[in-house]
Amino acid sequence: AGLAMLAVAVFFWASLAIDWWLEPPVAARAAAVAAIVAVICWILGVKLFGRLRVPLADRDRAMLVERHHAEFADSLSTAIDRPDAPTDPDLLARTIRSAIERLPVIRIGRLFRSAALSLLLAGGLAAVASIAAMAAAAPATTRLWAKRVLLLHEDRWPRETSLEAIGFRDGVRVAARGADVELLARATGRIPQVVDLRIRSADSSRSERMGSRGGLTDEGQVFGHVIEGLREDVRIAIRGGDARLDGLLLRVLDPPAASGIEIGYTLPDYLGGGRRTVPASAVVQVPRGATVAVRCDSTKTLKQALISTRSASQPSAAGGETGASETLAAFDGAGSHGPASAAASSISGAIPRLDEDRLVTVSLTDTDGLSNLRPIAFRLATVPDQPPQLALRMLGISNAVTPKASIPIVGTIADDHALGSAAAVVRRLGRKSGPAAVAEKGSATSPLERTFPVGRLTAGSPRLDLPEADPHAVPLEAVGVGVGDLLVVTVTAADTCTLDGAPQVAVSDAWNLEVVTIDALVAMLEARELMLRRRFENVFEEMTAARGQLAAADGAAAASRTGEAAARAAGETGEIAEAFLLIRREFANNGLLTQELDTRLFAQIAAPLGEIAASDLPRLQVSCRQTVAAAMTRSALLAQADAVLERMRGVLDRMLQLETFNEVVELLRSAIRAQEAIREETLKRQKERARQLLERP
Repeated sequence: AGLAMLAVAVFFWASLAIDWWLEPPVAARAAAVAAIVAVICWILGVKLFGRLRVPLADRDRAMLVERHHAEFADSLSTAIDRPDAPTDPDLLARTIRSAIERLPVIRIGRLFRSAALSLLLAGGLAAVASIAAMAAAAPATTRLWAKRVLLLHEDRWPRETSLEAIGFRDGVRVAARGADVELLARATGRIPQVVDLRIRSADSSRSERMGSRGGLTDEGQVFGHVIEGLREDVRIAIRGGDARLDGLLLRVLDPPAASGIEIGYTLPDYLGGGRRTVPASAVVQVPRGATVAVRCDSTKTLKQALISTRSASQPSAAGGETGASETLAAFDGAGSHGPASAAASSISGAIPRLDEDRLVTVSLTDTDGLSNLRPIAFRLATVPDQPPQLALRMLGISNAVTPKASIPIVGTIADDHALGSAAAVVRRLGRKSGPAAVAEKGSATSPLERTFPVGRLTAGSPRLDLPEADPHAVPLEAVGVGVGDLLVVTVTAADTCTLDGAPQVAVSDAWNLEVVTIDALVAMLEARELMLRRRFENVFEEMTAARGQLAAADGAAAASRTGEAAARAAGETGEIAEAFLLIRREFANNGLLTQELDTRLFAQIAAPLGEIAASDLPRLQVSCRQTVAAAMTRSALLAQADAVLERMRGVLDRMLQLETFNEVVELLRSAIRAQEAIREETLKRQKERARQLLERP
């Protein structure tokens, strides 16, 4: 009994200290109670009742008495346990009488360890008394111990410092795998100077010091620590002052993520409508004015989801400000704003009309309360409808034209989607002052602007080509211009985009023209012929000098220089031939090309020059390289150079003949102009004379 009382006392004081210090969970306390009950049962069963139930034989009792009473000298055991072997009867009788005579000296108390038992009983009573004293001195503490240890309640021990783990529910908190998790604990009462955090995983254990978060408030002081890149479940224990928080579990789960993102858009009406689907990427290009639909599927069942958007031109949170965002779709399990799937594993939203770049963000929260680590974000980049692009030029028209000229326009008109219309516009700026500005009949009433639609344009086509073989012609005769008029010719093109209410219109470069007389235009063209003839003379002289050097010097260097001269002459001659073709085309565009002019400019000058540039001079250049390589004799090269020069001289002589012819024509024109001037002066004087006669009294 004393031993049992000692065990009870040891359990009481040990469990009181351990429970106050560690506050173990219910399972540990229940195990401790079961252990002490087992110990007491073992003590009572084995040490007390077990021993009392053990039977003692007479021989055993005799030996017990003789062990504590030496005066029996084994007589008592001999008397009780008589030997089977033959013995002396007198000796045996005398031994029995001796044992009987000593029976009165037996003391029962000497048969037991009275001192040890008394000491053990006294210790047990003292231990029980200590429990009673504790109950009397601190009844609240004793009652709380009984509730927690014996009744297994969850009442906590009163402490100077109180700790609360923020974010834990029933000792468990869920965190996203791979996330940085901040653990927070609030201390109240006596604020500790140090709060320690113990983190224990399946294969490691470590301690960290928690730092304070903010200042002391009426609600206490918050301490925190960040666990970076959490990958597995960990057990948490927090110590601060005399307070302890044990048995906290940080459970790691996979956060929700996008299993698929579908981005589609419907083209605006002017592009014919129709739905398109584009792959998800950081930047998604969408035509301006399209209706955009976004759908995001999650890897986990969702509790909350949100699709929001804001203008890409608004400042972000990183810049210190957050632009106003618009919710496209949201749901929180109980209700939704925008479409959500029945299984709550996806969310979708739409932008009715995309007119500017927008940033779209998708946030997902699963049923465990975990959110996606990084919001799903992408940019919807609007692709504006570009105005038409015009790459046009006038073909065979300079800045001077006659009233009956036809202006050919060549090039390309293109749009990124579809062309709606195109037209050439001729606008009269006014009349040039001076004697050359002679008005023709009807020119004063001609409109200030005239439009010539490009009839070959197919509406809806993205491109229109105006080749040189089939240009778009603008007849000035239909405009009704007169000599001296200043004109501006442009080409306008419009697309089919109606997002801003009207199609986009693009205008080509402006071409400024002056309407001149036929004689003035012919004079300008003849002046250009004269300049070209002088340019060709220089080419001929350079080739003649190169031939002379070749004849004077025998060697590869002279042949090489002749080849270089032939190459330069070929380029120059080709350009001169093209310039004569442009003169011919300008005569034709102004309605002045006769059979004689066509034969002179093309058959007698431009065509031979083109053949010389494309055939004769290149062959001469090749022959010069062969001479340098000793594959051709110098005499053969000289003969070929002479043939080329002869042909060039023939074209040059024709140019000189034409120049003489032009000089004669110019003399006739000068005579006609002088005759017209004399006639006008005569008429003027006749009018003055008639007026003087009428004014005479």
